[in-house]
Amino acid sequence: MPQTPPHTSAATAPATPVETPGSAGPALATPRQRELFDALLTTFLQEGFAHFTMDQAAARFHCSKSTMYALGRTADDVLRRVLVSFFREVARRTDLALTSQRSAARALQAYFEAMGAALEPASATFMRDVATHPATRGIYDTNTHHATQKIRQLIERGVADREFRDVPLDFIAQLIELAMEQIQQGRLQGAHPARAYTELGQVILFGLGADKPGSQG
Repeated sequence: MPQTPPHTSAATAPATPVETPGSAGPALATPRQRELFDALLTTFLQEGFAHFTMDQAAARFHCSKSTMYALGRTADDVLRRVLVSFFREVARRTDLALTSQRSAARALQAYFEAMGAALEPASATFMRDVATHPATRGIYDTNTHHATQKIRQLIERGVADREFRDVPLDFIAQLIELAMEQIQQGRLQGAHPARAYTELGQVILFGLGADKPGSQG
């Protein structure tokens, strides 16, 4: 049976990937630069990056400083470049989840599940460093704000379509943003950040009075 095309609107259209000044940098010109970039991302995700320096990275990954500086003029530039790349992929996956569902309730659940899956490789240390490091705090703030706005718009659509009960949208959006900040900063205990986002989605979904997706015939 043919499927109904997914509902799309300005509220759920994919957002432009978040950029910050100095985050783009020149293209990675060699396989070694790409290998180093990927190694840095893996290390940051596993261990965080609060103490990252160009000298330590060059020694750890057995590369010249010139190879390191090909990724960015400063350590902060490298951090921003690697993190923007990571969060661009998170945004791609969550935006795809939004546009793949017709129902607002299903899209909301899919969004948080996609966020949890995309953040699965990220340790609590990484998440905390993203939120607190001076070089990356702006990336965190921008991404959290954009995510909150997309969720708010999705809830607004669900209310308009009578999938969700009528709620004070500004208040709900503030609660969601606060919860996401607490998860990111490691202040909520008992669950890996990826699992925490998935559970937050369930709390929001059922708090809005929606039927569980898939429960209807």
